[in-house]
Amino acid sequence: MNILCLFQKFSFKSSTIYLDLVNELEKAGHGVYIIAGSSDSDIDYKKIYIKGNKKTAYVKLPDQFHADKIRKGLIQLTIGRKMLSAAKKFFWKDKIDIIIYPTPPITLAGVISPLKDHYGALSYLMLKDIFPQNAVDLKMMGEGGFLHKHFRKMEKKLYASSDMIGCMSNANIEYIRQHESEVPNEKLELFPNTVRILPPVSPKAKVEEPVVFMFGGNLGKPQAIDFLMEGINALKNYPRARFEIIGDGTEAEFVRNYIEENELGNVSFASELPRDEYEAKLKNADIGMVMLSPDFTIPNYPSRILSYMQLSKPVLAVTDRITDIHALVTYEASCGWWCPSDNVASFVATVRKICEEQESFAELGANGRKYLEENFDVKRSVKILEEAVKRRTK
Repeated sequence: MNILCLFQKFSFKSSTIYLDLVNELEKAGHGVYIIAGSSDSDIDYKKIYIKGNKKTAYVKLPDQFHADKIRKGLIQLTIGRKMLSAAKKFFWKDKIDIIIYPTPPITLAGVISPLKDHYGALSYLMLKDIFPQNAVDLKMMGEGGFLHKHFRKMEKKLYASSDMIGCMSNANIEYIRQHESEVPNEKLELFPNTVRILPPVSPKAKVEEPVVFMFGGNLGKPQAIDFLMEGINALKNYPRARFEIIGDGTEAEFVRNYIEENELGNVSFASELPRDEYEAKLKNADIGMVMLSPDFTIPNYPSRILSYMQLSKPVLAVTDRITDIHALVTYEASCGWWCPSDNVASFVATVRKICEEQESFAELGANGRKYLEENFDVKRSVKILEEAVKRRTK
């Protein structure tokens, strides 16, 4: 089959769940067509990039990563129009069987119907972000205001124009059932985050103190970075734990200033590192951290946890009480610990508890790796998409 992928951002240089997915689709013998946003000045936006059986056309977008919420919203409103134009320019004469696209953004709502009508293709939404409710939860948007109503209309249109909606977890499925009654149950199915399974990495021979807790990824409001820094500050005189933060985003400058102002000697921060250096640091860390704001009323399921499980690292999940990540970590995979992201005392107690349980690190890491192999292999995603197309053609 031929798959058209619409990505807000995509690069063959960055290791992401979407790169793993398109590579595995190609490996399975499918043709992959990609339309992706980019702000890279080195890209020729007038040509198709061909890599194996993957063809990629890029649309030029301003940098969204460091943009404020208003500018980011305005940029996202242009994405759909630009992607439709790119499809007409580069891939209009090709045969497409299925169109796949993740949220964010929801602003592809007006593009999906004309694309699937032209190609006669199945439209498959990979629901990774429930917007605008997440913006309301984080108080970045007022509920019931003009912007909220506008984006809610777009969200409903996106759900309506999608033939299938793949949700990251069972809690995500239940959330859509409860809050989007007009979405038929038969549209919803489990489509978890997945990665290519790499060969196992030999675990560290011995955990040496201090225990190294690492958080890597986007540094934004959704990740409760302010809470993390407060927790690290509360532990600055505790010699058995050390923290490493690697990432970039709207809260990066806050992290840098907080470390300096509070004279924190128990944390190191790097906004950007080459991929090999980042992976080396992650391999040498003892615990991988997942962070989510306590204000969320939607069940987020961060893909960041997969990189920790891949390397057999135990996980400390510090999240809201809605997400089912806590279930994954504490008993489904039994690969770590959970504490709420609104209670510093609980965070401190959990870190201290972890440092007292070093003998369990190897077993917890092995549990996570085993669960990853059984449940989050990217081959599973390919099979789900293949089955969706088969059902439609019967």
